[in-house]
Amino acid sequence: MPAVHNASVKCAAVAAASLLVLAGCGSSDDNQPKNPSVIILSGDGMGPQQRTAIQYYLYGLDERQPMDALPYSGFLDTIPGDPEYAVTDSAAGATAWAIGQKVPNGTTGLGPDGESVPTLLDLAQKRGMATGLVNDHDVTNATLAAFGSPVPDRDLKVDIARGYLDRGVDVLFGGGEKYWYPEGDPGRIPDAGEDDASEGDEDLVARAQSDGYQYAYDQPTFDALTGPKALALVQDSAKRRSTEIEGYDYSSDPNYVAPERLVSKALEILGTNENGFFLVIESDDLDSDGHEHDAQNMMLAGESVNNMVKVITEYQKDHPEVLLIVTADHETGGMTIENVLDDGEPEPNSDQVADDPVPYWAEIPENMPLPGGGVPKRSGPFPIKGTDREFKVDWTTPEHTGTMVPVTAAGPLAERFTGVHPNTYVYDVVTELWGDQ
Repeated sequence: MPAVHNASVKCAAVAAASLLVLAGCGSSDDNQPKNPSVIILSGDGMGPQQRTAIQYYLYGLDERQPMDALPYSGFLDTIPGDPEYAVTDSAAGATAWAIGQKVPNGTTGLGPDGESVPTLLDLAQKRGMATGLVNDHDVTNATLAAFGSPVPDRDLKVDIARGYLDRGVDVLFGGGEKYWYPEGDPGRIPDAGEDDASEGDEDLVARAQSDGYQYAYDQPTFDALTGPKALALVQDSAKRRSTEIEGYDYSSDPNYVAPERLVSKALEILGTNENGFFLVIESDDLDSDGHEHDAQNMMLAGESVNNMVKVITEYQKDHPEVLLIVTADHETGGMTIENVLDDGEPEPNSDQVADDPVPYWAEIPENMPLPGGGVPKRSGPFPIKGTDREFKVDWTTPEHTGTMVPVTAAGPLAERFTGVHPNTYVYDVVTELWGDQ
């Protein structure tokens, strides 16, 4: 009898424990933060090979780069919702994240038939969250516009800037000053390049200030920003600018603000909202570097991405309610990583002519195929940090490719990104986190 009694007690205990486990599984949402924030960080054009090359060059073989050190990883497809194409553009790629639907190329934040639909930024505002858009290049580009200023044509840059203000996006940091000032008004950043002249049709900076935005255009004014609404139009693509303007040095440019500082300030301002925030960040320079077959500048852009990730993961230590998603809209350039032979002569390059054949201030173009398969300077060789090994890169196209892209994540529901998913899955996870599904 005692043995039977003990067995009964044990069975009851197991049953009770099972009920507790089941109850816990059924109430997992109770463990989710009340006001979870979301950060999407896109390395435009950053496919698996770009991430690998950046890892080798900047971090070597023993230290995992910050964007790949996040605890969960997977892949996203990049195919657009266009029956004629297998390769997406940035507009369609970002729109898939923003609205959770596959759309035709060129579609920027609108539905498959060009209809207006709520974006993740709209849903965030409806929840009372703060919102922000940050770019190391033009803040009015297609990726950010897909969230904050849907338009029928991604090239309507002035309309995109105006749309940000119409929607009341709280934080707007990046380049592209020329779209915010009317033609003939030089703005606050000196026009040194041939592409610097203003081409707007009204003074949108003045309008932003009248709407309550603080405005910054150089390092001192940027450091003084406190929010809750802030517009910073700083030097556009500063790390790449030396390839366009001979003698330019971004480190001594007072209008240059490092991308990681843009992100840090954005978190400082947005983080004061008790309802949380939604922030989309992009390194658009990675895409330009792929189009131009410029692996040297790609490494600089990769450095910026990793520095931004470091800022965010440090922020997450005190704010575990923040979900960070690091991915890309597509790959650009069909980049490959190749050997350098023992005799010091690289394998022949077969790369295509770059989309933008910038001469890079050299008698022999530094990013173009050389006679006999010679390796252009911008393609390497590059050392693998901490080793005696070297590699070079080659390119198969000056355009986008249809490869899947890596996604890494940390924070609440980050585990959902394990495995292979459509790019619309970003929207699905974020809306699940917010309880909007």
